[in-house]
Amino acid sequence: MPSATLSVLAGSLLSPLREVSLEKLIGYLWDYLSSSPSPSSPDEAEKQQQLKDSLEALEDAKLTVRLMQSRIMKLFQKHKQNERVVGLHNKLKDVGYDIQDLESEMNYMELEKKVQEINKAEEEEADSTSSQFSRKRSFPFRLPTAFLSKKRRRLPASSQSSSLSTDADIVRQVTSIVKQIKSIESKLKEETMLEELFDEIKLNGVYDPREHHFTQNERVTTSSTNERKIYGRNDEIQRLIEFLKEPNVNGNVCVAPIVGFGGIGKTALAQFVFNHEEIEDHFNNKAWICVSDLFDRFRITKQMVDSFHSSTVPCGSTTSLDLLERELKRHLRGKKFLLVLDDIWSDKWQQLLTPLQSAQAQSIKIKIIVTCRDPTVLRSIDQGNKLYLEGIDDAEYWSLFQNCTFGENNAENYSHELHDIGKLIVKKLMGSPLAAKTVGKLLECSLTKKHWKDVLENDLWTLKTNAHDIMPALALSYYHLPQHLQQCFVFCSVFPKDHFYCKDELICMWIANGYIHESGSSSKTMNDIGEDYYYELVAMCFFDELEYHRYSGITMHDLMHDLAKLVSHKETYIYESGKDKEISKNIRHLYVECSIDQGLVRETNNLRTLVLRGANNMSAILNHGAFNRIRVLVISDANMQEFPNAIPRLKHLQYLDLRGTQIKSIPDSLYELYLLRVLALPYPQTLPSRFHSLINLERLCMGDDLDMLEYYVNKEMGFMVAQLRNMNELRTRLSITDLQNIDNREEAMKAKLKEKHHIKSLGLWWDIDTMDDDCKHDAEEVLEGLQPHPNLEELFIYGYMGCNMPNWLKTLQKLKKIELISYRKCLVAALELLPSLEKLYFWGDENITIECESCDDSESEMFPSLQLLSLRNTTVSFTGIPTSSSSSSPTTPGRRKVFPRLQELTVEGCNEMNGFPWPICIALKKIDIKYSPGMDDKLPGCLRGLSSLTQLTLTGAKIKTFDAELMATLHALSSLELSYCDELLSLEGLQALSSLKYLNISDCPKFKSWCTAEMAKLHSLYIQSCQDLESLPIWLHHCSSLEKLTIWYCPKLLPFPEGGLPSSLGKLEITDCDPGFLQRCRQEGSPEWLMIQHIPNKKIR
Repeated sequence: MPSATLSVLAGSLLSPLREVSLEKLIGYLWDYLSSSPSPSSPDEAEKQQQLKDSLEALEDAKLTVRLMQSRIMKLFQKHKQNERVVGLHNKLKDVGYDIQDLESEMNYMELEKKVQEINKAEEEEADSTSSQFSRKRSFPFRLPTAFLSKKRRRLPASSQSSSLSTDADIVRQVTSIVKQIKSIESKLKEETMLEELFDEIKLNGVYDPREHHFTQNERVTTSSTNERKIYGRNDEIQRLIEFLKEPNVNGNVCVAPIVGFGGIGKTALAQFVFNHEEIEDHFNNKAWICVSDLFDRFRITKQMVDSFHSSTVPCGSTTSLDLLERELKRHLRGKKFLLVLDDIWSDKWQQLLTPLQSAQAQSIKIKIIVTCRDPTVLRSIDQGNKLYLEGIDDAEYWSLFQNCTFGENNAENYSHELHDIGKLIVKKLMGSPLAAKTVGKLLECSLTKKHWKDVLENDLWTLKTNAHDIMPALALSYYHLPQHLQQCFVFCSVFPKDHFYCKDELICMWIANGYIHESGSSSKTMNDIGEDYYYELVAMCFFDELEYHRYSGITMHDLMHDLAKLVSHKETYIYESGKDKEISKNIRHLYVECSIDQGLVRETNNLRTLVLRGANNMSAILNHGAFNRIRVLVISDANMQEFPNAIPRLKHLQYLDLRGTQIKSIPDSLYELYLLRVLALPYPQTLPSRFHSLINLERLCMGDDLDMLEYYVNKEMGFMVAQLRNMNELRTRLSITDLQNIDNREEAMKAKLKEKHHIKSLGLWWDIDTMDDDCKHDAEEVLEGLQPHPNLEELFIYGYMGCNMPNWLKTLQKLKKIELISYRKCLVAALELLPSLEKLYFWGDENITIECESCDDSESEMFPSLQLLSLRNTTVSFTGIPTSSSSSSPTTPGRRKVFPRLQELTVEGCNEMNGFPWPICIALKKIDIKYSPGMDDKLPGCLRGLSSLTQLTLTGAKIKTFDAELMATLHALSSLELSYCDELLSLEGLQALSSLKYLNISDCPKFKSWCTAEMAKLHSLYIQSCQDLESLPIWLHHCSSLEKLTIWYCPKLLPFPEGGLPSSLGKLEITDCDPGFLQRCRQEGSPEWLMIQHIPNKKIR
């Protein structure tokens, strides 16, 4: 349950106030007024004058609004329990919402007019060429000059937006806004006068009429953790590790509860132990499940089954708990299983023990760790292994606090006074790691005595109700957040505890709700600003960042969620069917599970966010008038197959996510959602003809990833590339597939990729299995027509059958990465001129020629920024590149530096590699060559002089031995891996590698001879599947740096070398070698056993 302090905090912290600004609305209105035609009648003239008068009144109110916001905050700072001030604050928020609504409607009208003009231009252009082509709405267009003019012609009333169609509507709404502002201003003046009067009474020593006495009343986690160290919990960590490693005593299911108050570090401790290397080999399977306060036996059982990966039951579709439990018991047979149940709130969790205990006859060991706040949920559980976490001891807690507060700064560099203030603050944090992190980040913002003293003396500390109450510490950090971060944080409470918030989705929801604004003085987009907000909240410990199924995102601690929900002052609400009897009329963001009584929302008309999870009466809900102004709509219902007909009427909608449904088609009317920024759908069977009219779309997702648009060209189903033509605000990664379905260059140009300046990553895919000869012939023309904007940073081309790369490639000056995969014989030119290119991949089945131009400018560089070059399954020829250091000398005319920053080279399955300038690639640090016959005659000679090389991997290379003189030139080589080198006989020559630390030899059947001299700096030696190897090197015991030795399947290997193994060895693993040798290693007292007894970590099997 939430802390008792929260009810007091709710009255001590204002809900965040989005900046109420009239600037944008006034701009819209002036533009609207100036584009109006001259009045043709006295009535029209009167209406225009009324609109102008209203606009001037709004201009006059602009400064008033700004001053009111500041004055309300100052009054609240003086007396946080002043309900009148809180009321004025809420009224001003309501005005802000009204302003936002009118801005939205004006923006809708502008976008609608823009679409109509675009469509008209397309139709006119189509008409002009009707003699050659049939009329198509998807024909490319050119914007008329009139459209580019600031003075735009107003559309007739019949064609204007249905959401706001007359000047009278605008006048009415503007008048209402001005009236509300004047009313708030009047009451605020009265409140200010009253405050001044109270100040005078107090100054005269009478009493303070404002003094009151108040009665103080009574989250998704995963196994991932960023904690490198857990402060003050060494004993608890050791106890848990011992519990997990020791055999079970009473039955095969043993439970270790971790109990403690919120924020004390229960989850962090469980995560640390769950991932600890000491238990890595003790369990066949591990599962981490966040239980939370909504216990769901089916979900938890399914997650346990899913943790085994190889389930034979289609668990994604089954609704049978019995089937899942039987499948779980099948998996547990003969297994060691570790289960963590995090965040338990009731004793219902013990229902999970039934299938586990019934499986114990066939199971070796089941260990369970549970975390909870309330020890009563552990009834009937053996308490012998219980850990009760209390506050960390003073010394350790001070170290944690310093780490959170000073970060990478040296704490000793700061004054004793600052440390003294810090120690006083620490006493208020109750030994809670969460409080230390949160308040520590607040203090880190300004390492000054004034800031720290302000934090220490804040009156929020006085709201603490018991010795374990850390809520005032968390509230204090919230209190110091800027308002734009407060509203972003509070919004997150619309989702249930333990929800995983995907980063991209969360930022887009913030934008849709108007929490993020672009600055005219900055080049940052709203998405960039949203990322800044996101990482600021992570840095301030309001969010816990993690990766979940390859998506970046965050979770919120339960206490943070409680805080966000309370300070929202009921603007966010999670509706539970059957429990809730009323919904506050202040609600702005609503989450509904299953179904909702529509009568409960009849007083609400200002909803901004609606999340529906499996709601039964979906259509009726969406038709309710309370939802007309929503900006964010998320629907998840696996049974929904029809697109709700009410959605296209939601004109303010900016974020629509229907991925959790089974919708197959989209109605034509969807195009009327002109404000839509984000549209996420299951991949539809067809697209409506006017889909291209969604000109405001920034993210279009037809799959799982909100940051990726995979668009399959299929004309019969409406998926023409021309549907993308007007979506110039798209900023996702874009992948266009089935390009063989595009007939020619003209059709490809209709996608207008060149106008999509926000697209940073582009994938162009041909299905080579379905291409005929005509498609292959047209591929060059189609690719030429798909020219992207010069802002492009990543380009992926798959299945390209053309002979030449497009001419536009040289225009991509910001391009950082190119992947060319499954191509035919192809000539690639001008890549060396791309100044930003960092990564280059050629993976194909035929020849490729990389042609570079000669140049008289010896100061310029070829491939100036390239850091990684990957060649796979191809024959590669480089032309026009100098191949020796002398030919690229600055004094040589027409020669330039080549690959000056190339650090990583991968060559795999290449039959030939001609013209590569090995001698001058002096920046190379990593080389990986696998099964490449074209390199057999070049290795190892081509490596000579690569003095920066640190890592070398050779797989399938035809090498017998090594030349010591050549090896001596590889001064920096620290890691060498030799695999499947069938001709390798000896390592002679490797002793010249002066920096070698890691040596891996595997699957080299003829290898049997070591180098004669020792490798002095060797740290790790790995040997696997070397059938002819009979002994380890005689110099091994002299390797004082050797820490790890691993030997797998070397059947002829018998004795250890004379002198044994070095004393530095910390880990030894010998597997599948001669059985007699292995037996002697395990036999206590044998010569082999004596040679390895000093090694702390060893496995002989």
